[in-house]
Amino acid sequence: MAEEVTRVMVAVNESSMKGYPHPSISSKGAFEWTINKIVRNNVSAFNLLFLHVQVPDEDGFNDMDSIYASPDDFKNMNQRDRIRGVHLLEYFVNRCHEIGVVCQAWIMKGDPKEVICHEVKRLRPDLLVVGSRGLGPFQKVFVGTVSEFCWKHAECPVISIKRKPDETPQDPVDD
Repeated sequence: MAEEVTRVMVAVNESSMKGYPHPSISSKGAFEWTINKIVRNNVSAFNLLFLHVQVPDEDGFNDMDSIYASPDDFKNMNQRDRIRGVHLLEYFVNRCHEIGVVCQAWIMKGDPKEVICHEVKRLRPDLLVVGSRGLGPFQKVFVGTVSEFCWKHAECPVISIKRKPDETPQDPVDD
């Protein structure tokens, strides 16, 4: 009888300081923790599922002073964002292949907390690992936390990995 593989979903996002294709401090930390503490040397027993959720820009301007003169301009912007997301996932897929862990990666659009919980329900991983910025209660009110929402609503066990103190930027909202 073949041993069953443990499927671990890891939600990842880009760095808010460096942008694409750099992974956020929290995502990178959650991934490294998963490899070092869960997978360890037992690479054949795990399948990592990387989910990156891109938040659609509601006004189409992406916080920059740009002028869009045709529908093609928005198509180009969407294509550029998709390519950037692929480059982000490439980091995690390459790392998995270096150490021999089977993985899959994909991009979805929407509200990260809702999309992550939907994908958990759809794919039924054994575990969800998310990074956490370790925000204080005051910051949580204004910024909200994807990790806390997933911990409460995902239909599988959730592990939230806080950033290391020495990796925390001056503004803890940055990642």
